[in-house]
Amino acid sequence: MDLSVAITTYSEGEYLDRLLKDLAAQKCGLNFEIILVEAGNYDMDRAHACLGDLSDKLIFIYKPKLSRTESLNLIFQLAKGSLIVRLDARSHIDQNYLEDIFSLAMETGAENVGGVMSPLALDDKQAIIAEIMKSPFSFGGGKSRKTKYRGYADSVYLGAFQKNKCIFGGEWFDSKHPKISEDSDLNYRIRMNGGKIFIDSSIVVQHYPRETLSKFYKLCFNYGVGRGLFILKNKIFSAYRQLVPPISLITAISLLVLGLFYHPAIYLLMGLFAFYLMIISIAAISISKNIGQLTMAYMGFVGCHVCWTAGLLISPYVYRQDLARKI
Repeated sequence: MDLSVAITTYSEGEYLDRLLKDLAAQKCGLNFEIILVEAGNYDMDRAHACLGDLSDKLIFIYKPKLSRTESLNLIFQLAKGSLIVRLDARSHIDQNYLEDIFSLAMETGAENVGGVMSPLALDDKQAIIAEIMKSPFSFGGGKSRKTKYRGYADSVYLGAFQKNKCIFGGEWFDSKHPKISEDSDLNYRIRMNGGKIFIDSSIVVQHYPRETLSKFYKLCFNYGVGRGLFILKNKIFSAYRQLVPPISLITAISLLVLGLFYHPAIYLLMGLFAFYLMIISIAAISISKNIGQLTMAYMGFVGCHVCWTAGLLISPYVYRQDLARKI
């Protein structure tokens, strides 16, 4: 079999409907299967209806409340394809995606290949959150989000893995730390064993972001926890930009404490805070068309930074809990 499509989902409803219809529309001469693990309330009949004539390619597994890492391990163990193509329930792909990603894997020989991630929106609120995610002031600094990049990278969004070439030791995804940034962790282990990760931004995976700021904040918090678990486990930062939030927080606290004894430190803190607000204001204005969007963008950027940093700070506690649970 040429490839296996791996999908983990938890009650994603209309988004999963759209993805399965995307798969049904693929112009692909490859022999492939679709393995879907549902941990929520989406049912197999609905999946079959969306896939239509391709429903015979579906392996539907219902595992209530199974973590994403455990779901992925289950799929990767069952996969028969030489290439395992990860998709998120909120993904949207064009009709040539499977053919293009397979060709990229064969052309480069890399253990993991992928395209660029591009946020997509169904309404105005989701559009603002999509723009925030694309910004370099939130999550837009990585190579997997660059629209003009072709080459090797440290990690890639979702990805397509050559099953027989990936060597990393142990299970595919770290079930000991189910909230870890699983993409970064697996790609790091692949690279440490001499493997290659390759990105071609001409291949696009669009992604529907969260619909509200509260859901977006929760996502940012989870991203922070996942990044912290990666750092604690592997003792390395995968990108220098990830040092900015914790260093900024440490600097602010240090200046605040110092200000109790040396008042000019408070003025410096106020100056740095004003500079931060200016940068965020510029970023928010650049993606807004009216005062309502500006307010939402401003809140989105600030909330993203606060929640991501909070997740990073709580990650040592989560890390210890993970280890204690396995004893």
